[in-house]
Formats: sequence, C-alpha cells, structure tokens
Amino acid sequence: MSSDNIIESLAGDLQPVQRLRGVERRALLWGGFALFCVSIGTYVLGARPDLSQKISDPAFLCQSALLVLIFVFSARSAFHLSVPGAERSASARMLPLLGLLLWACLITTNSGHSPSGAAESMNGWHCILRMTGLALAPAPAILFMVRRAAPLSPGWTGWFALLSACSLAILGTQILCANDDPRHLLLWHFGPVLVAGLVGIHLGRWLLTRDCGRRPALWTSPR
Repeated sequence: MSSDNIIESLAGDLQPVQRLRGVERRALLWGGFALFCVSIGTYVLGARPDLSQKISDPAFLCQSALLVLIFVFSARSAFHLSVPGAERSASARMLPLLGLLLWACLITTNSGHSPSGAAESMNGWHCILRMTGLALAPAPAILFMVRRAAPLSPGWTGWFALLSACSLAILGTQILCANDDPRHLLLWHFGPVLVAGLVGIHLGRWLLTRDCGRRPALWTSPR
C-alpha cells in the first residue's frame, strides 16, 4: 500500500473536532451554574430561622468562607487536570486539602452547642439528603464537562470535581441547618463532603477513563 493510500484511509476515518473553551472560562461557567442551582435550592427549602444572627457569628462566617474557597480551588483543579498540559502544580492542588483541614479545625475548636442537644447532633440524615439534593445538578454537570476533555489523572479529577460540588452544596445546607453542635457539623457536614470526594476518586477512575462515546476535542491554552 502506497503512502497516498495510507493517508487517504486515515483521512477517511477522521471526525469533526469541536474546540473546547479555555479552562478558566469553563470553570467559571460551571461555577456560575452551580451557584445558581444551590441558591435556588436553598431559597426553595427555606433558610434557618436564625440566619440573620448567624451572619454576624465569626465562626459561621469563617466556615462559610472556607467552603467557598474549597469550592473555587477544587473546581479550578478539576478543570485544569482534565486538560493535558494545563495541569497545575502539586502545591495548587493541595489548597483544597488545606481548606478541608482548616474547616475541620474550626469545627472542633468551636465551643458553641445547639440548644437541640446531643441527641439532635447524632441525627443528621436530613443534612445528607439536603446536600445530595443541592448537588444533584452541579455534580453530574462538572463530571460531564471534564469528561469531554482528556483527564490524565481521572482519580484526582473526580476527587476535585465532587469535592467542589459538595462543598458548595454543604454551604447551602449550613444555611438551612440550625444545628451548630460541633459533633453534628463534624459528622454530618464535614464527613459527607469528605466521603463524596473519596467516591469521586473511584467514580473518576471509572467514568473519566471510558472511551465509549467520548468525543474528540481540541483545547485552547489556559489563560
């Protein structure tokens, strides 16, 4: 077979290529979508009755700020890891993990207790249901968006994807949940976010490495 025949056979199998938007733009688009979904869900479910007092509580504000940072840095890491050549440094990937550690420290050092008592602190399945409901649209959306690229570290990509979606969802849950007992926050707020990230590792290895149905794409350099 001549070289011309080989080129013609290869060219005959080519499929149209769709160029993806830049990494930062895609992360921003998903972040806006996630914020919209969680905001609407929180509004529909109804905020905690003492929210006007909690927004002046330093512990509540610090925890909320950390959740926002985890949401932002995890989303950026997920989208950067999904594009070969755009991966960020290991130190940048450690920022969400540092945020998780600081969040756990804030919870354990907070001496405040909910008036509902210890019994309520051990019953928080409703918080898991709220977090799951608020992340029901953002989580599949970010997995779909990073799947369209070509993540070389699917486990890490899945970890950051679900960590970002669930950290924002648990922020909405904290606006809904009036129980500030540290045991409740550690077990039913921090715990589910950590577990969701670990699930994302296995989900990423399964979903983000599958070749069936993947569409070829070209990537623009991150800006």
